[in-house]
Amino acid sequence: MAERKKNPSLISPRGPLKFPKIDKVDYGTKDYPKPNGEYSTKLVLEADAPETKRFIASLMPHYQEAMAEAAAKFKELKVETRKKLGKVTENDLFTTLYDQDTEQPTGYIEFKFAMAASGERKDKTKWSAKPAIFDAKGKPMTKVPEIWSGTEAKVSFECQPYFIPGTGAAGLKLKLKAVQVIELVSGGQRSASSYGFGAEDGYEYEEPTAEDNAGEFGEDSGEDNSSKTIDDDIPF
Repeated sequence: MAERKKNPSLISPRGPLKFPKIDKVDYGTKDYPKPNGEYSTKLVLEADAPETKRFIASLMPHYQEAMAEAAAKFKELKVETRKKLGKVTENDLFTTLYDQDTEQPTGYIEFKFAMAASGERKDKTKWSAKPAIFDAKGKPMTKVPEIWSGTEAKVSFECQPYFIPGTGAAGLKLKLKAVQVIELVSGGQRSASSYGFGAEDGYEYEEPTAEDNAGEFGEDSGEDNSSKTIDDDIPF
C-alpha cells in the first residue's frame, strides 16, 4: 500500500483577523450546527502587497496539484454522475472583498482557516484538538484571552486538498494549526496602530494603582458603550 503523502505546512503573512473563533470551540448555530465543534478565522490581506503576492505564489503549486487530483477523481465517477455535474467546480483560494455601497473592490482579500475540534477515528476512538496560540515573542499562551476581529496575527496551516464527489466541488482547504498573536484586540479595545498612530516622543501613560484611584470616582451608572463590533469604515 502506497504511503500517504504528507500535506505541506505554510505560514501566512501578518494581517488582521476577521471573525476569529480560536480561543474557544464554535459549535455553530441552531440552523447551522457544528456538532464536532470547529476553530476558525479569516485573515485579511492587502491584495497588491508584495508579501501577499508571495504568499499566493507559495500556495499556487499546492492548489494546482489539488485541482489535478480532483480532475482524476472526477474521471472515476460514474458516467451518469459526470454528465449531471458537467465538470469539476474549482473553489477559489481566497475571497475578494467589495465595498457594499460602490460594489467596487476594496483592495483587500481574505483567506479562511479552519480545523475540526473533535471527531472519531476509523477504530471508533475519539479525538480532540485545538490550535496552538503564541504571543509575538513565540511564547505559548496557556491562558488564551478573548481574541477579537482586528487582532494582528500570523497563521500556521496545512494545505489539504479536497474533492466532493456529490457536487464536483474541489479546492485547497487551509487547515488551521497555530496562530501567532502580534497585536491583540480583546474586550472592545483596539491598538494605536489600528487607528494609524505610531510611537512619538512625549507624554507616556502609566497605569494608576489602586491607591491612586481611591476616592476619585464613585460608581458609574451610565451605559457601557463598548461593543464587539468593528468600525464600518474598516475593511475587516
